Amino acid sequence: MTIPFSAVQPLPDLPMVHPKDGTPTLPWAQYLPQLQQVVAQLAAGQPGALVNAANDAAAARAGVAVGAVYRNGSQLMVRVS
Repeated sequence: MTIPFSAVQPLPDLPMVHPKDGTPTLPWAQYLPQLQQVVAQLAAGQPGALVNAANDAAAARAGVAVGAVYRNGSQLMVRVS
């Protein structure tokens, strides 16, 4: 099982919902379901096949996309560069 988390977190100042109709903005609508799936798998003790990498450079060499989740030992990391 892999954790499909390739969405980049929207900027914090981007509204989560449209002010006129209350529907989610597209970046948040794409990001939150993936985040929920990752959290649910981790809470169930099923971290999946996360790449284990020492840092962002090692994660990049292992094929982890920018914004994707990997692990460094027992710590979850998000590749930022």
